[in-house]
Amino acid sequence: MRRTLFALALLFTVLAMPVTSNAQESISDSAKIEKLTYQQYNQLKRLVYLERAHNDMKSDLAALKASNEQMSTQVQETLERLAQSESAINATLETFQQKFDEQNATIADVQEVLETKMQQMLTYIGVGIVAALILMFIVARSAASNAVKSHQANWNAFQEHLFKSK
Repeated sequence: MRRTLFALALLFTVLAMPVTSNAQESISDSAKIEKLTYQQYNQLKRLVYLERAHNDMKSDLAALKASNEQMSTQVQETLERLAQSESAINATLETFQQKFDEQNATIADVQEVLETKMQQMLTYIGVGIVAALILMFIVARSAASNAVKSHQANWNAFQEHLFKSK
């Protein structure tokens, strides 16, 4: 590859030289060779610089690829952890939902029992009030009947007393 680049560099330098007249061709061959050698040396320096830059870029690219792979692995691990966390949270929420539903069912059962007991208590109180009213009515009637009999007896006794005293 170096030889190819060197040959190309020489070819370009030769082609890049302007066509000169016969007067300039008289310049000594050693000066031309020295000039070509100097140009070749400059091209070689450029080539070495470019190769070094290319190698540096290759190593940077390899480092970036390694970093990219490491980041991809870390992202994948993080996504897996997030998925595990999500499933754990979902399981916890489902458990909470079940307990919440059970608690609501228990509260509904307790309310139903309380309503039933309240209904029974109100029924007993209503029956008791009706029984007390009936009993009071009977007692009042009995007392009124006894009072009427007692009054009648007293009135009869009073009339007998008046008839006897006349």
